[in-house]
Order: sequence, then C-alpha cells, then structure tokens
Amino acid sequence: MPYGGHPITLVRPELIGDDEYDGLAGTMCQRNGLCTLEWGRAFDVALFRMQWALAGEETEDKDKAEDSKKEEEKKDKEPMIDGMPESFIGPLLADLACHEVGHTLGLRHNFKASSLYTMAEINSKTMKAAKPHAGSIMDYLPVNMNLEDGEVQGDYCMISVGPYDVWAIEYGYTQDEKKLKDILSRVAEPELQYATDEDTFGPDPLARRYDFSKDPLDYARNQMRIAKRNRARILGDLVKEGDSWAKARRYYELTLGLQMRSVGMMANWLGGDFIHRDKKGDKNGRVPIEPVPAKQQRDALAFVIENAFLDQAYGLTAELLIHMAEEKWWDDWSSVFAESTWPVHDQIMGFQAYAMTMLMNPDTLRRIYDNEFLATPQTDVVTLPELLKTIRQAVWSELDQPSSTKHDARNPLISSLRRNLQREHLERLIDLSRPDATGSAVYKPIGTLAVEQLRQLKGKIDPTLGASNDALDPYTKAHLKDASVQIQKALDAHYVYQSL
Repeated sequence: MPYGGHPITLVRPELIGDDEYDGLAGTMCQRNGLCTLEWGRAFDVALFRMQWALAGEETEDKDKAEDSKKEEEKKDKEPMIDGMPESFIGPLLADLACHEVGHTLGLRHNFKASSLYTMAEINSKTMKAAKPHAGSIMDYLPVNMNLEDGEVQGDYCMISVGPYDVWAIEYGYTQDEKKLKDILSRVAEPELQYATDEDTFGPDPLARRYDFSKDPLDYARNQMRIAKRNRARILGDLVKEGDSWAKARRYYELTLGLQMRSVGMMANWLGGDFIHRDKKGDKNGRVPIEPVPAKQQRDALAFVIENAFLDQAYGLTAELLIHMAEEKWWDDWSSVFAESTWPVHDQIMGFQAYAMTMLMNPDTLRRIYDNEFLATPQTDVVTLPELLKTIRQAVWSELDQPSSTKHDARNPLISSLRRNLQREHLERLIDLSRPDATGSAVYKPIGTLAVEQLRQLKGKIDPTLGASNDALDPYTKAHLKDASVQIQKALDAHYVYQSL
C-alpha cells in the first residue's frame, strides 16, 4: 500500500473537503480538529489547585472565619481525584468532553456565549446547579472562581449544553425545510448570540476567548481580587513546610498570568463595536454595528492603567523576590539555563509592553477614530486626543507632581519599573509620529496627534530637569535627558523632506 498504509493516505476526502489533506495545516477551522480548550483548562486547574491549597487557612477577617471553617470541613470530606476535589474536576472533564463532542456534531466555537449573565447572577442561589451560566458549551470559558462577587460560589463550569447549542443542532439536523424559517426567526434572542474564531480578530470585545459575564469588567476585577489575595499568602500559606521555594515563583507567575489575562480582556474594549449577525427583516433584529458606550471604554481604560501601569499592581516586595527561586534539574533542560533569580525587570516590562501595545496599536487607534464618525455630534464618545492624553498623563504622572525632596539612586523620583514603562510609551509615540509609517489616510491624524503628545511631553520633561536638576537622582536625570533628546530628534525628523 502507498506509504506503507500510513493512516494519512487513507483519508476520505468527501468527509473533509476537496483536498484529501485539507485541514491538516494552515487553518483554524474546526474541520482539522484544532481546538485548544485543554490548554486553557490546564491553566484553570493550576489556578484552582492554588485556591484549594488556601481553603480553610487562617484569616484575619472575623466575618469570614466561619465560612473558612466550613470550607476546611468540606475539604476534609471531599472525595479526591489526583489531588483535586471530585466536585470540581469531574464536571470540568465533562464540560471539556462535551465541548469536543459538539465539534464532532458540527458545532463551531461560540466565543460570545459567555456574556449572557452577570457575575451576581452566575453566583446566585437561584442559578447554581439550575441552569448553565453561558449560552453555549462551545465557548472557551474560564473556570468560575468567585471572590466577593455573588451570594454563593456558583458552578465552576457548564453543567449542561447551552441554549445556543440546542438551537444550532435543531437547525442543522432538521429535515423539514418548512420548519427552518421558524427556527431562524429566533436569531436575535440574547441566549443565541454567536461569534466564532474569525470574529476574535474583529472589534467586538465580547467575541473573545476566556472572558466571562455580561460585564467582563466585573469578572476582571474579581480575578484581580483573587490574584492580590493569593500573592499576599504565597510565603505564609501556599508554600508549605518542606516545599521547595521554587513554588513561590510558580505561584506568583500564576497570579501574573491571571493579571495579564484580565488586562488583555479589558484593553479589547477600547475602540470596540458590538457586532450582530441579524439580517434585514429578522424578528427583533438589531443593527449590525453598535459602538461600545464611552463609559464602558473609559472604565476599561482605567482598569488597564490601574493594573498594568502602576508599580503596586504587581505586589512585588524584596521579601517575595528573594524567595522566588528556580529549581535546576538535568532532566528538565529548560531549568538548567533559567535564571536562579527571577528577572523582575524583563518580566514586568514584557507585561507593560503587552498592555501598551493593546492600547496603542494602530488598529485600536483606527477603530477609535472611525467610531467618532459613527456617532452624532451630541453623542459622548472616546476620542483619539482623549485616549492619547489619558495614557500620557498616567504613564508620566511623576512630571505633574514635582518633588522638593532630594532623591538618590536608592530612592529615585521615577522607579525602575516606571522608567521602563515610559520608554515603551515614548517609543510607540515616536513610531506613530513617523511621516512614512503608513500611506493610509486614517493614520495621518494619528501621526499628527502623536507629534503633539511628544511636544507636550517635552514641555513637561525640560522644566523638571531645569527646576529639580540638583534634587534628581542619577537614574531619573539620565532617563529624562535621554527622553528629551529622543523627542527633539523625532520632531526634527518629522519635518525633514527628502530632496528630489
């Protein structure tokens, strides 16, 4: 037989596509079986292990002491599977298996299904164990871990298929074509909202993987409460007696991953539009493009600034850092070359750069600018000048608060993490200001606004250097002088015309 009878040569093309190897590479469609939900589930299980390790530990909050005691009693009685409570891991496995079976029945991902209920509704007594907390099992749903966001801990995951799944299967497997029109007439029902893989590249902030609830900002805040709470207990409660201190690093990086996911989730709301697939004449049909309200965008921006741009957002202390060790084992080759000390500046700068890119990438700025055109003059919208000014003021806030205190290298005016953040911001402004950056019409106003931001920034830096020169520490002085020179060179370059 050809190729020794290898299974790849026995593909039945009529079940896949015109090409017998169709779907084996170069596509994200479900026909090739590429579903990465299990990767997210691995992260969720690791997070829950951390939560479970803290269940019933000592708490200084007397109001929660009784709940903590009950949690500890439950923990003692809970049947376990590989160190995980059966009540958690069992439904989670069923959720994952059901999702994959959905693909075999023809269902595609539905990444908008998670926005059906609020966090308060999901974690309510009336909803727990009564109905699924999302519209579809085909979303990439994070595990629902509740901290102060509802009256009870709701279901961790989906307890059954969702209303969208039933509706889509009904349409796909209905033989009587006369019934199809009635089935399709339900398209505008909130429980049936839909967005798949291709939509995650678009402007709809609800069409995202691993977001959750009708208002994802509530969920993001909940996740940050969990991250901050767990960080504070890494050394005292999470690393047990006899454990390697390398666990401190792993636990912190888990909380950092949770923080990054939350920040990325909310940064998507800037310049966003809700997209509806309703067609003309559909019952209760919605307009296809609905700009995200300005307040929601501003709240999202404030969340990103608070949890990505401020030093205190990372919960790093000298005590924590000196315990974030790395175990080196020859059979784990990656650990051999890993730094024994945690590379704090590289790691945090990577996160800062990620957040800055989400807010200032050209696609986001273009969407904000275009959305101004979609609204009437009386409608409140987030504008490009507002966004760029808000980011600049948040990133360079030290320049607005002159200090009479004399600073030195150990007590700089601008911290090392903030200096990294400011360099990232400056580089992006300079890139946006370049006259040859792009030929697209929409980027001309973006470029001129970036130039204006550079001028205003230089107007803050130079007086700070002049008035406080003797009081500045060496780090801040060198940093601000270099920034001033870069801005001047960029402004000069902006008006250099090539002679022909």
